[in-house]
Order: sequence, then structure tokens, then C-alpha cells
Amino acid sequence: MRTKIITLTTLLAFAAGTALAQTPAQAVQDVQQYNQDVHQLSTDIRNNRADLRKDDSDADHQRHDIDRDESLARADRTREEQDLRDGNRKGAAYWDQQRKDERADIGHDRKDLAHSRRDIRNDKTRLAKDQKVRHHDVAKRNRAAKKI
Repeated sequence: MRTKIITLTTLLAFAAGTALAQTPAQAVQDVQQYNQDVHQLSTDIRNNRADLRKDDSDADHQRHDIDRDESLARADRTREEQDLRDGNRKGAAYWDQQRKDERADIGHDRKDLAHSRRDIRNDKTRLAKDQKVRHHDVAKRNRAAKKI
């Protein structure tokens, strides 16, 4: 009885192994397909990294522009205070209006910068996921190449 079970189990295992075995031509096709996938992912990752660097640089430039605008607003406040000390109310009102306009622009620029930084963060996350997918595809390709 035991011998029959062992023999039957061995035959079933052998039959399942031959049924799942790939022909060498199929294995070569799989390797070629995985190579194409890895190549495309590598190209996409390289392009995304370049875009990410450019976006990061643009965000840095936006930050510098905001800093420059803030210094201009501080200078306008100084001019306003100087005009008030000199008794020039019309000049003080002009510099006050200039400063308010610049502050409004600075607020909008800060909001845009925050959105840019969030987009950059999301792009970095997406890039990391793409690298993970590429890594898995390379592993699949290597497993398929071993079967050749």
C-alpha cells in the first residue's frame, strides 16, 4: 500500500513538473520581454530623475524670488516709516500700498511653492515605486534566464 502511494505521488509530481516546464523558446521570449520592460522602466526612471532635478531647481529659484520680494517689502516698510517721520503722509500711504501688494504676491508665491514642493515629494515617491518595480522585473528576468 505504501509503495503504491509513494509511486503514485512520484508520478504525479513528475507529470506536474513536465506540464509546467517551459520550452527553451518560451523561456527566451520571456527573457526578451522582461529585458524590454526593464529597458523601458530604466529610460522612464532616468527621464523622471531629470525632471525631478529640474523641478527641484525651479522650486529653489521660487524660494529665492520670495526671499527677494520679502526684502523689498521690508525696504518699503522702512521708506514708509521714514516718510511718516518726515510728515509725508502721501508718500507713506504710497509705500504702505506697495508693501501690501508685495505681501499679497508673496502669499501667492508661497502657496505655489508649497504646491511645487508637494508635487516634488509625490514625484519622489512615484520614482521609488518605479525603481522597486524595475528591481522585481530584473529578478523575474534573471529567474527566466536561468531556465534557458
